[in-house]
This record gives sequence, structure tokens and C-alpha cells, in this order.
Amino acid sequence: MSVEALSQDRILQIANSFPATRHTLLQLGTLLKDPSVYLGRIIVPLRRDPALVARLIRSANSVVYAQAEPVASVEDAVSLMGYQEVHRMVGFALLDHFSEGGLPTYGISSKQLRENSLFTGLLMEELAAGAGEDPRNCYTIGLLRSIGKVALDKLACNPQIQIGEVPDRIEETGVAEWERSVFGFTNTEAAAIILKAWRFPSEVVVAISDHYAPEGHHMPLTHLLHLAAGIANMLGHGLPGESDYWHDSEEIYRKSGLDPTEASPIIDHALSSFNRLLQTVC
Repeated sequence: MSVEALSQDRILQIANSFPATRHTLLQLGTLLKDPSVYLGRIIVPLRRDPALVARLIRSANSVVYAQAEPVASVEDAVSLMGYQEVHRMVGFALLDHFSEGGLPTYGISSKQLRENSLFTGLLMEELAAGAGEDPRNCYTIGLLRSIGKVALDKLACNPQIQIGEVPDRIEETGVAEWERSVFGFTNTEAAAIILKAWRFPSEVVVAISDHYAPEGHHMPLTHLLHLAAGIANMLGHGLPGESDYWHDSEEIYRKSGLDPTEASPIIDHALSSFNRLLQTVC
């Protein structure tokens, strides 16, 4: 069996061991596309995950919301926080699960992975309006863009799996080239395998699969993710081996559907949301 075939099979085994929170994130994203969706429908998928319910209630009682009376039910938590914030928190809960312990094969700490994924997701969400894209879909894309790295790292840490030699420095060749030499394919290809199996929309799969090198691709979400990941890197929340992939050019903005002269306040707002959300989950 080839390295790639073995890895694809193992990647799906690893991906299917991830928590069911991924299903809740997908369901919420679908529900929130309906502007008239009511509270009862939002609560249904949340109630299937008691740990998530407890987390939402705890967040609603954080200093960020500063309620005179403690919040005791998930209904009250959702009403207080709002649907958009709940969607963000569900995503962060999933992120917490798969970032636990970091990615030692990549030299990425759990803090680095959480902050890069969260900030990229929030940048995508904020940039979505100007690009004419769905903000919740964009947030999910940014949040999950490194899911392939998570699976490949677990693969590398399994002593029963034989992989290629792990180079000492990812920075020498770039992370995608490094991954191909070790695993036989890249984290973005692994992400596509996982997200297809999880039945995420095709635009989510394609945006993540192609975002390192969007040239020649015509889907705006691919360029938007390239742009958001590059901005996160520029502001100190990048990941090892990716810096050389990002190009902050007028063409990238244009293909994303954005005006570069209007980007600065959007980025500032995403950074403010990032800092506030960290407060609610710490």
C-alpha cells in the first residue's frame, strides 16, 4: 500500500474520532442562513452536547456580559449572547478540542494553533460582508483551515505508522513541501479529505484546499482565505512554514471581492472581536 493510500485511511479514522461538536457547528451554520430562524430550533443541536451547553452558560456568566443575575439555562445564554456569538463559541469549542496539546511535529503550541485559527476565522467573518459572502460560512472556513495539520500531526505521533523522515526545520522548504516529503501529501489535501467526509459544503472544502496558491483559481473564498491567513501572519498570529505563501496584493483583494482601501477598519474590528472572545473563554 502506498504512503498516500495508507494516510488517507488513517486520516479518516483520526478525523472520525474528533468530537461531535463539528456536527453542531455545521448544523448551526445551516440554520443561521435563515434570518427568521427561531430560538427553539437553535437550541436543539446545542442540547445534544452537555459539555457545550455548560460552556455556553459559563461564557454567558463571564465578565464580558456582566449580568446582575447569573445565567442558568442554555436558552438564556443564547438569548444574551446572540446567535452569531453562539456560532463563534461552538466553533471555538471545536477548536479547543483539536488544538489540545498543540502540534508537536510542526513545532506549534496549542496557544498558537487556537489563536491563528480563531483570528483567521474572525477575519474571514468580518471581511465577508465586503466580499458579498456568508459570514458564518467564512468563519468556519478560517477556523478549520488547519484541520489537516491536526490529523497529520496525530498520524506522525503514532508509533505504528511509518512515515517519511521528519526534517528539522519546516521553514527551509515551506510547510506544504515539507508535508509532501514526509506524508506524501499536504495538510490542505488532508483537510479536503476530512471536510468531504464530514459533509461540509463544497465551497468550504475548495477554499481550504487551494488557499496556499490561489492563482488560477476563480472562487473568491479561496482568495479571501489566502488574504485572511496572510493578515493573521502579518499581525503576529502566523504558523511556521507559511510566511512565504502569503501575498497581500491588489489582485488578491480584487479576486476576493474587496476594496483594499476599506480593509483597515475591518481588520481592526476583527482584532477587537478576537480579544473580546478570548476573554469569554479564558
